[in-house]
Amino acid sequence: MRTLTDQIIARPDFAERHEIVITAPRERVWDAVTTLSLSDLRAARPLFAVRELASRLRGGNGQRDDRGQRDDRGQQGDRGQQGDRGQQDGPSFPFTQLAVDPGRELVQGLIGQWWRLGGSHDPSFDGLDDFLAFDTPGYARATFNFLLLDDARPGRIRLVTETRILATSPDARRAMGRYWRIIRLGSGLVRLVMLRAIRDRATR
Repeated sequence: MRTLTDQIIARPDFAERHEIVITAPRERVWDAVTTLSLSDLRAARPLFAVRELASRLRGGNGQRDDRGQRDDRGQQGDRGQQGDRGQQDGPSFPFTQLAVDPGRELVQGLIGQWWRLGGSHDPSFDGLDDFLAFDTPGYARATFNFLLLDDARPGRIRLVTETRILATSPDARRAMGRYWRIIRLGSGLVRLVMLRAIRDRATR
């Protein structure tokens, strides 16, 4: 079955996938996905702190938006199913909502030069159309999704999260490849922490 993520980045340069089976109704799992916050991810805080320190050592001040302002929440308004404004579903992380199939899939996105750490310029964009149209060389576009599947045993939901990254130029692909080799393990651990936090919320 073709997912929303497949429609946005069909052939990524880099990708990883993690999943967990949750014994809870779909509605509870979806609610847990859309209300997840950084306060739920205490186990991942050391990983966030390491990246923040590396950024500061490189001369930056943490992850910033293109106005030079610190972006702690990252909510940039709702994008709705195709980037329309309204009330946004989704975790309060520094991503922009790209598309949503309520109760089934949520896709968020980010554009940046993350391999540059403190020197990264992460441009803002206004929804799915801007995300798809962005082709400035030297950057990468990333999607992060949560997908709820019914193929586990009755009464259970298989929750999948996938990261996909597509570079806008060969030099960005090489730089991202080097960075990916370093951060992939930590990135995967963060996604696992998120899945477990969602499971805990849904089964409370």
